[in-house]
Amino acid sequence: MKKIFQFKLYVLLFAIIALVFQGCEGELEPVVYDKLTSDNFPQTEEDAKALVNSVYYEFRDGPWNRYNAANESRLVQGLFSTDEFSCYWDGYWGAPFNFTWQPDGWPFSDMYNAFVPAVTKATGAIAQLRSVESLDATLLERYIAEIKAARGYWMYDIYNLYGPVPFIVNEEDALNLTDYEQQARPSNEEIVALIEKDLSEAAEVLPIQYSSSDFGRLTKGAALMGLVKLYLHEKNWQKVKETAEAIIDLNVYKLQSVYKNIWALENEQNSEIIFAIQNHPTLGGITNNYRAHVLPSDWASPNGYAVTAWNGYKVPWSYYDSFDEDDKRREVLVRFYTGKKGQTIDARETSPLGAIPLKYPEDPEGTGQNQGADYVIYRYADVLLGLAEALNEINGPNQRSVDLINQVRERAFDPAKPIFLSDFSSKQDLRDYILQERGWELCFEGCRREDLIRHGKFVEYANDPLKMENRNPQQNARDFHKLYPIPNQAIFENPLMKQNDGY
Repeated sequence: MKKIFQFKLYVLLFAIIALVFQGCEGELEPVVYDKLTSDNFPQTEEDAKALVNSVYYEFRDGPWNRYNAANESRLVQGLFSTDEFSCYWDGYWGAPFNFTWQPDGWPFSDMYNAFVPAVTKATGAIAQLRSVESLDATLLERYIAEIKAARGYWMYDIYNLYGPVPFIVNEEDALNLTDYEQQARPSNEEIVALIEKDLSEAAEVLPIQYSSSDFGRLTKGAALMGLVKLYLHEKNWQKVKETAEAIIDLNVYKLQSVYKNIWALENEQNSEIIFAIQNHPTLGGITNNYRAHVLPSDWASPNGYAVTAWNGYKVPWSYYDSFDEDDKRREVLVRFYTGKKGQTIDARETSPLGAIPLKYPEDPEGTGQNQGADYVIYRYADVLLGLAEALNEINGPNQRSVDLINQVRERAFDPAKPIFLSDFSSKQDLRDYILQERGWELCFEGCRREDLIRHGKFVEYANDPLKMENRNPQQNARDFHKLYPIPNQAIFENPLMKQNDGY
């Protein structure tokens, strides 16, 4: 954990950065304050809004890490040790791919050092909001629910990567950090209950939708989606079923008819998106730099736009080849492209790394590295596939699971290529197929690691030379790699903190 300071310093930080995170085009506009202390901030409704918006900023903390596309981002952390990801920047990917992981090795401390303090800041912000006497009670309740939903997301992110760790969720502790006594690691059951409480309480209060100017704020559906991910992680199939059905029953989400349009600039805020982070294509804004991370260095824009290309992340050819040739979802995995000399390039001949995962389109207002397409974090197809998985785990192969999968597959094929209940003779058969379907539908969206772990395939796939190609040649993956090592600094600062097994 980062060094602990009095919460009034966090308040000052919140006010200064407030609040470029998501809605730089809407109601989350930056507000500038000066000479603030915990005695004079927050006092007004505007102060309260600024404080809440600053909590949203913790999703990003700038244009690089956390909920975006850089090496240390939540996206890449959910992909890099799997069959879905390759990248060979010198000096970066040796240890991660070879499973020679160390507590202070890259990139295993970044998410911990980002979101454990973010949880504390969120807790302190809730306490500060309660002191704003002029704030309407209904608005106060909604603001607290937004913060709890964000806090639940971040606690799940940490739990998913590191296992249970102590979080500061007591408001008095957050306001008096110098008096806080370090805690031992909680049990899995305790941390799950904590995350579940935050997200469930948030879902009870949050609106189903906001106006378009507030798109990007956490909604009832977003809080429920966080619960779906938690329950999938815990294999609590009945609660996956109930929560996924609750999202469906909101009657606001639907699949887009064209797969690649989910991420289209002209289709932002579409009804498949459950939670997204807004971007703006300026150096001063919060930008989408995904394309720069994936484009090859010889890429030429088909529209003549500025290009920044770091020749980074790819989808391995073995994974690319697992798609049906007629699957339209493979269209966003680029094999053929135009080079700088106008020639057509076949990436399979020039790049051993794999196909280019290019779900995000180029922005005519972009500056090369900086693009404006929103980051799509969670979407409705994940709900339908999660429900299909839960129903299979509860009942074995069943028509409703098959129908849900076909609902997702329908837009991927023309003519249609449905699956049939008769294709699956056992629960394991359908379970294995659902893992495949999730891999095709949610490719390069940060789901693969936790999906493989849940299905008991993470270590098996990591040590499979056919799936990993020339990554992890020594087949070093072990069961303990299902969790990251706790950073040494966190253990140094908290003598009660125990390292994860194997490190």
